[in-house]
Amino acid sequence: MYQKADQIFLISGGEPKLPKPKDVPLEMGFEIAATIIKDWLISCEDHLECNTYNFPRSDNQNLVSSDGTELLELSLPKRLIFLDEDLKSARLVSCPMTSTISYAALSYCWGGDENFKTVESTLPELERNIPLDQLPQTLTDAFNLTKKIGLDYLWIDAICIVQGNQGEGKQEWEQESRKMGRIYANAKIVLSATRIISVTQGMFGLRSTVPLSNDVRTDSICARRNLNHEIITSCRTKSDKWWETNINSTFPLLSRGWGFQERMLATRVVHFTPTELVWECQKCRKCECEVIQSNLYTSMNNMLAALRVCLNSPWDEVSMRQMWRELVRSYSVRRLTQIDDKLPAISGIAELFKEKSGDMYAAGLWKRSLPFDLLWRCDQTGDLKIAKTRSPSWSWISVDGAIKWPVSQQPGNDTSLKYISSTTYFEGRAEGVKVCSVTCELDGSNELGRVKSAAISLRTRLALASITMVPKPEWYDLHGTIWALQAGEELELAPFWPDINKEGLGYDPVRKIANDGFYVMEVMKAGKQTWPWGDGLVVKLVEGSETKFERVGAFSNIDPETVGSTAGRKSHFEG
Repeated sequence: MYQKADQIFLISGGEPKLPKPKDVPLEMGFEIAATIIKDWLISCEDHLECNTYNFPRSDNQNLVSSDGTELLELSLPKRLIFLDEDLKSARLVSCPMTSTISYAALSYCWGGDENFKTVESTLPELERNIPLDQLPQTLTDAFNLTKKIGLDYLWIDAICIVQGNQGEGKQEWEQESRKMGRIYANAKIVLSATRIISVTQGMFGLRSTVPLSNDVRTDSICARRNLNHEIITSCRTKSDKWWETNINSTFPLLSRGWGFQERMLATRVVHFTPTELVWECQKCRKCECEVIQSNLYTSMNNMLAALRVCLNSPWDEVSMRQMWRELVRSYSVRRLTQIDDKLPAISGIAELFKEKSGDMYAAGLWKRSLPFDLLWRCDQTGDLKIAKTRSPSWSWISVDGAIKWPVSQQPGNDTSLKYISSTTYFEGRAEGVKVCSVTCELDGSNELGRVKSAAISLRTRLALASITMVPKPEWYDLHGTIWALQAGEELELAPFWPDINKEGLGYDPVRKIANDGFYVMEVMKAGKQTWPWGDGLVVKLVEGSETKFERVGAFSNIDPETVGSTAGRKSHFEG
């Protein structure tokens, strides 16, 4: 008998039967890769989940004309690359306005100025002919592989969307980036160049010689190395530190912001990893060495499937809120070359949520999910900055690095999300806290993209507070922060998760305190029975204003001695 726990198996009365990986070739070319991928595609033809376009379609009359034409335009790319017979030539063509068009889509890291791209001046020429001999290696590989697996059309963002920061290029980029989710969802297959950091490297190359199997055995334990299959768990929420150690160097594409929704929304995706091909669809996962098909990995329990189920289930406000927050948690550790792309790079997913909910999107948060959406916390293992350079301060887009929301302190509160073993985010006791108004000024035409400014008007309670450091290991182990907040000498310390570093807080190492005009702002009201804790924000006045505040972090009025009991802590806002 043995018990699975993160691929560590405890032996009890016998040797566990760990699956033995099949050997994989050290080199792979188009022919072998195409054969494997075509076999996986054929097996996927029987999956109902993978062969039905099942993202929600909008009934909004502003988006859909009477014959459905405008909706189709929102679902398909403006252009595709047409690959001629035997790949003797290629050219840009307008996408046929039919939902049955079969095309592959490429997901990859651009890597800088060496990428081949379409600009306004080169568009007419590329509509006549794409110079195959001028393409960087990754694009060449994608062209060849698409043709080898039997498809005539390919979508690559850099070529199919006119690039540019002004004029037609800017306008087209805003339009096409908004429907990016559907472009990847509608693709027959997404080719993911997961192993490379630059477009010049190519999808194929000499593979790692590290053995796929490396068992460690002792008298009481048998463990297996991760088998380079971190790719399967990498869409889960991880800390900044874990991400830096395990993902960034091995799977560069998975660390990129734009690559997140490309993977989340793909119906089928094949990853080109350093050791083998890995397949993901809405029904199953597969790999060349076949370990992913073993009992080491469940066929579901993943965010890709959870997102589809959530969007296609009957309306459930709680599930939608949880799903969005889970996606943002995972997305937040990704990097962006242009940091202002934080909202555009997830706008494809946001578009689907907006259609489903009809809710107002407020710079990465949702109006009906307020005020609880405001309670996100920065992962303290990340590199906090001295100040925020993006607004609004109350949105997670204002910080770099991983963020998360507080989870339920109520035992037995199971998640309502399918396929995700995540705890439930609590929402309760917002009495006395009222969201009066939410306003957003857009930076462009995409209502789900960049914002110039945004504000939330709250009716709530404030109290002056000071911030201190608690350099005790047990404090960090319990709360994931070395910081604490105090509002009044009679109150006990409460954990504080800052959005900025100690220099930005104005921490005085001699006095061991930072108390320069900080306030605690109530969001979740503490009670004495079922809710013996409260949560809120730490804010300070915007310079020159007496009514406008900016966020500097989040706090929780929680005591490990009393959590779960009927004894509450004294409120920061008594009287």
